[in-house]
Amino acid sequence: MAWVARLRAMDVPGWVWVVLLWGIFAFPAVGLRGTHYEEGTVIGLARGALEDGHWLAPDLYGNRFVERPVLLSWIAAAIGKLFGGVNVWSARLPHLLFLLAGGLMVFHLVRPITRTAPAVFGALCWFTCSMVAQKFITAEPDVTLSVLLFSAFGVWWKGAERGDVALSRWLAVGLLLGVAGLTKGPQPIAYFTLGVGAYLLLRRRWRDLPGLLVANAIAVVIVGAWYLAVSQPGDLQGWKNHSRLADGMSAAQWLRDHLDFTASLFVEWLPGSLLLGPAIVALWRREAFRDNDLLLAVVLYAVAGSLVLLVWPGGVATRYAMPASLALAVLAGVLFDRWWSSRGWLIGAGNTVAISISVYLVLLGWVAMPLAPDGFRQTRIAAQTIEAVRALRPGMLYVSPAATNLNILAYLAAPIRIMPLTDIEQLTAAAWALLTPAELAVLAARKPNLRLVLHAAIPDKTQARIVEIWPQ
Repeated sequence: MAWVARLRAMDVPGWVWVVLLWGIFAFPAVGLRGTHYEEGTVIGLARGALEDGHWLAPDLYGNRFVERPVLLSWIAAAIGKLFGGVNVWSARLPHLLFLLAGGLMVFHLVRPITRTAPAVFGALCWFTCSMVAQKFITAEPDVTLSVLLFSAFGVWWKGAERGDVALSRWLAVGLLLGVAGLTKGPQPIAYFTLGVGAYLLLRRRWRDLPGLLVANAIAVVIVGAWYLAVSQPGDLQGWKNHSRLADGMSAAQWLRDHLDFTASLFVEWLPGSLLLGPAIVALWRREAFRDNDLLLAVVLYAVAGSLVLLVWPGGVATRYAMPASLALAVLAGVLFDRWWSSRGWLIGAGNTVAISISVYLVLLGWVAMPLAPDGFRQTRIAAQTIEAVRALRPGMLYVSPAATNLNILAYLAAPIRIMPLTDIEQLTAAAWALLTPAELAVLAARKPNLRLVLHAAIPDKTQARIVEIWPQ
């Protein structure tokens, strides 16, 4: 209690608490965790830009990758250009800064209408949102996308709350939406367009509709320009596949997928999902909040785009709904202040979830990872094994698709090429290759004139071998 009293007595700005929370959750874990999830893809695309010069049309170790724009990889490549090469930090640093920016945005939206504590709580709910917390130190584009979209919401709201959204604001919103569209494609922009559009219709702000159209037109031009610039015959089908519009799901498969999505989303949106339903009921009953407009705006922002996902014709994943998590964090911060006395049990439940996830992040990053580091850096260890063998003779490393683990390749020195086995077996000069045991057997049977020198097995799920190929 003495320590709590001292903390309360300290005149520390609220944003400092947000930065401290972010730092505690991020460090030292960010330096201990090996690449995982989709980080290898982000880093590989950044290397394709910096090492091979494929900036506009992304390239992944020799393979064209234009299913979507890749803003986070471009940023990582730009950082790598400044500091001598792409590495894990090139991707994780911008990711962490976007994560912090999201927390500060939530704080600065909540603080003017409440107090410091609720605003910090709102930022905490962003950091500890289940789908965000599990990727807190993971450089994937979902956080970048969510923050860019919500920054457009913040720019718009600062004008809307005064009753006057100037043209300059709509232009800024359009630029932000366009940049967000360069992160994962145009579909997620619907979170802003549908949410803000629904708000304007419900509040009958007809004069703002042209501005919304202008902002979306700017975004369409920016994102469409990229697709036009890189398009080649056959790309349309790939873009449909990426948009989950060509999954060919049966009605039963679709129903199971979407029911699983709905149930999982409540868990992935915690702690904000605990407050979303009661907030909708309160708004429907027109309860006397001093800030009904902001609550209505963030609820519509979170819900409208997510409802589209519920009826999407293809498969859906909960990460597609991450843009809603920032709106839910603002909702949690405002209701923390408004319902602390009247619905303390509900706020207490949300607070318990946020604290529980916070404790998990701290224990993981400050206890588990330092005490058992090898368990969290298997991809780095595997890469060290490969590099130790490659040190015998520098040269190109060819990797078959079946033996590809992009999170391992992220640590390996260039040059690297992912090639099908049929191309690898046509090599005419000595080379290093990463192949599965089954592929080695096929290669030995097809090309008995090749001398295959096995060097090491890679400890990952592919059980790949690094082998030296010597044509006779």
